[in-house]
Amino acid sequence: MNNSCTNNDLVDCEGALYKTVPANQYLFSHGDECSHFVFVRSGQVRVELLSTNGQQMLLYRLNDGESCVMTTACLLGSNHYFAQAFSESNVELILIPLSIFRSRLDDSTDFRDYVFNGFSARLAALMQRTTELATWTIDQRLASVLSNLAPSHGPAIKLTHDQLALEIGSAREVVSRRLAAFEKQGIVAKRRGHIDILDPVKLNQLLAQ
Repeated sequence: MNNSCTNNDLVDCEGALYKTVPANQYLFSHGDECSHFVFVRSGQVRVELLSTNGQQMLLYRLNDGESCVMTTACLLGSNHYFAQAFSESNVELILIPLSIFRSRLDDSTDFRDYVFNGFSARLAALMQRTTELATWTIDQRLASVLSNLAPSHGPAIKLTHDQLALEIGSAREVVSRRLAAFEKQGIVAKRRGHIDILDPVKLNQLLAQ
């Protein structure tokens, strides 16, 4: 096995497969067999849980140069997927078949370090996400998402109530009620498919409550 690859090139070696997926497509679903190590060469992927009543909850996103902790965990434990992944943009993937993945773990220290360092970092972020969902109020979760999006989207955030519900792990109806309360307080203004941030100071104060 060739051990000369470094950094992102570690997954771009002999035996790797390449796949292009258009936006708005499922990459894997709950119960699917996990047969390849997944590396996002470019694009954005959303990984989410689906409750028994059909409610979606965001776990994390994958961007350029990132691998999927869910996939790594399933490969290491010989388990099927217990979540689902969705392409939010056109995505280029590098896939390493399970047999080659295991062989490279055994033969390449660089590859093994890359896999477990990435796994550790993503797992820590996932635990932080779980803590927020378990301990933060709906208002705090909503304020956090809006505050994080505001710098890149400007005061007008293009996001539907359904999308916000996915981001904070709640129901659309709950999001609509809390946004209405924010609007009464002069924090936001709602438009179809958009949310305008009117008072970012008050929005950030909600996080400290």
